[in-house]
Amino acid sequence: MIEFLKDVVDDITILKILNNNTEASIFDLSCNKNNCLEIIKYMKEIGIEVIDDLLVYRLDWFLINKEEVVKRFSKYNIPVVVKLINDDYVVIDSLNF
Repeated sequence: MIEFLKDVVDDITILKILNNNTEASIFDLSCNKNNCLEIIKYMKEIGIEVIDDLLVYRLDWFLINKEEVVKRFSKYNIPVVVKLINDDYVVIDSLNF
């Protein structure tokens, strides 16, 4: 169902995504694969390195549209936010996104 991620993450991460998220979330992700891939591309462009962890534990970020993700990040100093998230992906929860 989420085979489209095989070019982006390894098989272990895909298994973690499947095990840590609801079937409904996985289905939503599969229905929005282009958007998900655009968000992953954007996150890589701004320097986020913990995309695997975000996919496993914060899948909701990949279910909103890319424009909203860009808007949320643009509220902050992006390099600072990226460093904080790379140091601990859980920080994304406390940034009032």
